[in-house]
Amino acid sequence: MERGVFITGTDTGVGKTVIAAAITRALKMRGVSVGVMKPVETGCRMEGEKGLVPVDGAFLQDMAETDTPLSEITPYRFETPVAPMVASGIEGRAISREVILTTYEKIAGDHDFMVVEGVGGLMVPVSRDLLVSDLVKLLDLSIIVVAGNTLGVINHTLLTVKTAENEGIHVAGVVINHTHSPHGDIAEDTNPRVLEKLLTVPVIGVFPYLEERSKEEMDRVSGYALFVETLMV
Repeated sequence: MERGVFITGTDTGVGKTVIAAAITRALKMRGVSVGVMKPVETGCRMEGEKGLVPVDGAFLQDMAETDTPLSEITPYRFETPVAPMVASGIEGRAISREVILTTYEKIAGDHDFMVVEGVGGLMVPVSRDLLVSDLVKLLDLSIIVVAGNTLGVINHTLLTVKTAENEGIHVAGVVINHTHSPHGDIAEDTNPRVLEKLLTVPVIGVFPYLEERSKEEMDRVSGYALFVETLMV
């Protein structure tokens, strides 16, 4: 079994956290001990004595039902809702690849499988000398590409997969996610089968639109994450 998977996307707002959570719940239902991590999160909320709270990191912590502290799940958190490199410069706190790797290895050592969520897409700058693609290679993980089922996703997905291949990153597959209630337009209807024809990697799942993010909802749709079994061979 591979030690983990890195969830990236064709863009921001395509549903990486939802897919990461569904994979986590599906694995837990199979008796797998799952560690989670979102190494860097921007747009965090300031909550009194708690300080900056990473909403996505906290959600993954809840889905994994883990004792791993939030300070390790999301070691770098910023309030400014921009790319990590930009937020880091604005808020005056540097991001260290060594800290991310050490923290990842610590969490991974306590679990059977790791689900790591990135920020934005593969070419997002984490720091001046670290892109998300570099972070994937640092952690030595395969990726799942989450693609929002909207007009333009064919181009975005092909670009993302091509970038991964050029960087020597293994793509386990693409998950097409409905980020809004289906409108029944022609792009939504045809995107999945067009991508299946054009991609050099498999489309391993098509996810429905979710009205809310909750443990109950994640458990309800975990059947859509049956592709996790392909990660465990």
